Amino acid sequence: MRNAIKDTWYTLLRYLRTFVHNPFWMLILLIQPMIWLVLFTQLFQSITLGFTSGSYVQFFAPGLIVMLAVFNANALAFRMLNDINYGVLEKMIATPVNRYSLIVGGLLYIAVTWVLQVIIVLIVSFLMGASVATGVAGVLLTFVIVSMLGIGLTGLVAALAVTMKRPEPVVLIANLITLPLMFLSSILIPAYLTPSWIQTAMKFNPVNYAILAVRPMFLTGFDWMAIAQAVIVCGAFALVAIVVETAAFRRFGG
Repeated sequence: MRNAIKDTWYTLLRYLRTFVHNPFWMLILLIQPMIWLVLFTQLFQSITLGFTSGSYVQFFAPGLIVMLAVFNANALAFRMLNDINYGVLEKMIATPVNRYSLIVGGLLYIAVTWVLQVIIVLIVSFLMGASVATGVAGVLLTFVIVSMLGIGLTGLVAALAVTMKRPEPVVLIANLITLPLMFLSSILIPAYLTPSWIQTAMKFNPVNYAILAVRPMFLTGFDWMAIAQAVIVCGAFALVAIVVETAAFRRFGG
């Protein structure tokens, strides 16, 4: 157990050092949420759409937090593809390092970078007039729910990278997964404004369950039914993804 924790820690540190030593990538990752927040809020600001808050910033901020988790799923895949191309991952698997630690360390790296982005989103959205109706408790619960969603998406895309071992198909398939998940949800607009077939698709989309749980915590208060559904759906999604990613690692090192 102690070795597994140590291996996880060193895996996380390795990814974080790469992140810090690449200022351009770090700058893009931290500026990106500000660009999306300003761009989308300005685009839809004049459309009230009957929002409870009367402000699109208030409506979109929790949606952006979920959206960042969706798009960040690709980041670990690209890191792994780089390790595969340079033979790093193959050498690491050949060592006594715990394979679960490689998985968990990578997921923690994505979680850390996502939290940094969320902090920026919260600061900028507060400056633009948004608030969190449930306070610090709501923010912490948001971290828990969206982290489970992020683990699920990141695990699946990472498994795809380990299986494909080439960037071209991984990029195409990852975009084919993440973009529909975003647009078949209520990230940008309320569900009732979408066609009926999209509303039906939302019922099978874990991203939408996360949004339905998180958004009320910013607008009105805790919706415990939506929170419970999100925890069940996103938690199950995360477990399935971890199993799939673990199987992909075993085949890679077999």
